[in-house]
Amino acid sequence: MVQTDVKQSLAKFEAAKRKGTDYLLSNMNPDGSIGPVEDGFYFYRLPWTFTVAGETHAALNILGWVREKMLTSDGDFDRGLRKLTDAYAYRNATFIYGAHIARQYDLSYGSMPFLLTLQDPVSGGFANDMTADGPSDDMCVPYSVGGGLACLSTGYLDEARKVHEYLRSVWDQQDALPERLYYTLSRSSQKVIRDYAPDEWMHYVVFAQKPVAQRWTVGGIAAAFLCRLYLADPRPEYVELAREYMKFSMESTAGQFEFAQVCKSGWGSALLYNVTGDDQYRDWTVRMGDWFSETQSEDGSWRRFSKDKESATIHNAAEFVVHLDTIIGGLASRP
Repeated sequence: MVQTDVKQSLAKFEAAKRKGTDYLLSNMNPDGSIGPVEDGFYFYRLPWTFTVAGETHAALNILGWVREKMLTSDGDFDRGLRKLTDAYAYRNATFIYGAHIARQYDLSYGSMPFLLTLQDPVSGGFANDMTADGPSDDMCVPYSVGGGLACLSTGYLDEARKVHEYLRSVWDQQDALPERLYYTLSRSSQKVIRDYAPDEWMHYVVFAQKPVAQRWTVGGIAAAFLCRLYLADPRPEYVELAREYMKFSMESTAGQFEFAQVCKSGWGSALLYNVTGDDQYRDWTVRMGDWFSETQSEDGSWRRFSKDKESATIHNAAEFVVHLDTIIGGLASRP
């Protein structure tokens, strides 16, 4: 791919990012919240999104609303408005990441002690959900990586390194690659979970050549975290493991592009290109950027993936704008 093509792609991706941002801004409420807040803490990514989009006022509006309405004395985000107890650590961690880059340190540093109570001291993974009995036993790759990114951004480098150890443990326990990737570890057994109810398979395994909605996110998000960790702590084993996770993503069926969950693959490839300069990651990153551009709705959202539920549409747009920003940054990092 020639340099001119990359520049043309960057212009297209910038336009998609802007269009997605404008859609999100159109859903802001006068009190600083966004969309139907009665649907729970679905907007946890918005401070990150608006900050990288240059919309500081919108980012600070949402952060201020959460500070007033949801922040608890121990640094959690609940007070009856949360509704959603799944992906508990991931939602907190992603909000913390956005608060930190928006320089609202009371919401980032101040909320890390609670988040760290959800990290397993043995494996380094983070609990998936909050149950009536406390944090759940299962710790999946995407949600653990979310915690790792919050650790990394706020300077908890030892805890971030523990997430690398978790990812290494998950990878070392694989016995069905390249066909299947088991991606959830049990806190109690420290083993990858392979026994589950037939209708719950999607929470535990990715079938590389099965063109259905599943967690296509796993390879890309793992690679993304490992590259960010490498930038802070340049150990070659991080990039080596990132390549392995990304290889699984890139060698999976082209049918993955029919589903929203493919989005994080561009996150991983953009950062691998950033740290390695390997052309295969550049090309995959451009392919992913094209996917975001081509699946975008006229109103700037990605409505096809959310069945017109506005909170889900906002949630997807918030994530996709962030990934477009990373794609732009990854491609621009090697002029």
